[in-house]
Amino acid sequence: MHQLRKLITSALAVTALGLSTYGFAASDLATVQEKKLIRVGAVEAAPWYTKDLLSNEWKGLVPDVMDAIFAGSGIKISYVDTQWGTAVAGLQSDRFDLLGAYNSTPERRKAIDFSESMGELKFAVLSLKKPAPDYSTWDLVDTPAMHLAAVDGAGATAALQPLLTHLQWLMMPSSDAMFMQMESARADALVTSDIQIAQYLQRRHQGQMSIPTPVRSQSTNIGLRKSDDPKLREWLDSRLAQLKADGTLDRIWSKYTASAQ
Repeated sequence: MHQLRKLITSALAVTALGLSTYGFAASDLATVQEKKLIRVGAVEAAPWYTKDLLSNEWKGLVPDVMDAIFAGSGIKISYVDTQWGTAVAGLQSDRFDLLGAYNSTPERRKAIDFSESMGELKFAVLSLKKPAPDYSTWDLVDTPAMHLAAVDGAGATAALQPLLTHLQWLMMPSSDAMFMQMESARADALVTSDIQIAQYLQRRHQGQMSIPTPVRSQSTNIGLRKSDDPKLREWLDSRLAQLKADGTLDRIWSKYTASAQ
């Protein structure tokens, strides 16, 4: 009985450190409360994450969102290097606690949990041809003469391939290979997210982005380990809702898509 009272008193003391005002609960975030630390998986993939080689700090859209989520909570954010392909294993093995900009798919949901949307990607087409072709609708893109580069297995590819059945798909293993297909004129255009194209336009100052209608998009989320206790996920969802309502998420996203406007 004495030991039980000691544990309860300890848990209450942790909650009283000020974290309770942010919705944290000792039952599911005891480690975070004790260490005042959340570990976030980071993939070197602009604009989501970029590591500054001089300061060794992570910057980008996801760090901006994480800073907003945990602002004022007293929780320090620590970034752990990972890759998209091993991210699920990293969460499951407790290498890190969260992974931002990770799309919720049926297959992934079998292994990990996801927050509500932290933003939305629009599927867009990029071409270097002059004069710029008219890709204002998907019907104008989906013609037998079109050679369209895409990343095999990417969200845009998976969503659009069943819909665009007349064009010639050029499936590439990576974004770099996809852009090379377009730059070498082996592809007429490429398809990916508006934010990735915006980053290309910002760096290369060439090309024309089109967002064909009807606009097709995909939410991106925060991944986290499966747990019988949903309090961490619920807390993330509540913070994302607050940041969406006050315009913070829109302001963060606009920093990385401004060159495409």
